[in-house]
Amino acid sequence: MAARQLVDLPAVFTPLPYGLWDTVQHPAANGPHWQQGITWIERCPTGDTTYDECLAVTGTGSPPEPPAKTANVEQGSRGATSFTVYAEFECSPVGLGEAESIASAALARVEQAQVEAAFWTGVAGGQDVVFPHLAADAEVVDGDVVLQTVASPVVTGGADVAQALGALEQELAACYSGQGLIHVPRSALPTLAAWKLARVDDDGRLVTPAGNLIVAGTGYTGSAPDGTAAAAGTAWIYATGAAWGYRSDPYVSRLRDSLDRTSNTIRMLAERTYLLGFECCHLAAHIALGVPTE
Repeated sequence: MAARQLVDLPAVFTPLPYGLWDTVQHPAANGPHWQQGITWIERCPTGDTTYDECLAVTGTGSPPEPPAKTANVEQGSRGATSFTVYAEFECSPVGLGEAESIASAALARVEQAQVEAAFWTGVAGGQDVVFPHLAADAEVVDGDVVLQTVASPVVTGGADVAQALGALEQELAACYSGQGLIHVPRSALPTLAAWKLARVDDDGRLVTPAGNLIVAGTGYTGSAPDGTAAAAGTAWIYATGAAWGYRSDPYVSRLRDSLDRTSNTIRMLAERTYLLGFECCHLAAHIALGVPTE
């Protein structure tokens, strides 16, 4: 066998655009304690209107006395839990000098997809421990703190994407009144593009005609709220209020702690911890994939 030259990998890894971490907000973490989980008071206002009976005119006489003002801001305790994405590999001590950089590069290549998969499914390490997440059909409560809300289906049965997205955004506007997020698997992007329902705005973000941000997750599965896979030719998409996330600095194991003396190999580990949350709304729609026929 010919002795071929060993070279460094010439390709540069570029993450796909419009992913989850690039779309959510990144507030200051104020220390590392968020990794133990967080709680916040969520306030979701609906609002109302009233009038001054002395000034109001109906065209048919004076209106009656307005009804008493009532509370119209829903308040409750919400929470979120953290999870960790990691990449680990074994190598010979011959590769000692490059082990740390290889571990860091491996984590950079997988963390976006792994974070998105965990946020969609709620699964980390094979267990349902990531809260909140998108594909959910049951509430999870820890004491008086709601960790997981139920995704409310707005459209079922695989409606055409224009109808389904319109219904989803209408419900999102009624629930949130501000710019929210539309979460879609990448398999749905050609359908959205064919229907002219996605465009890149001046800030380089992918948005709907209504102005909501589109998150096209590499790790998004398109599954239903109960976790079942969508039927062929369809996908589930979700809508939430504004979302945010915390993440730690990457951790890379030290070489002196990574030597497995039983096999004389180095086990290098790179990992990073994440926590994600969203406001108020949690909606779902089942769409048909494909291009317009007219």
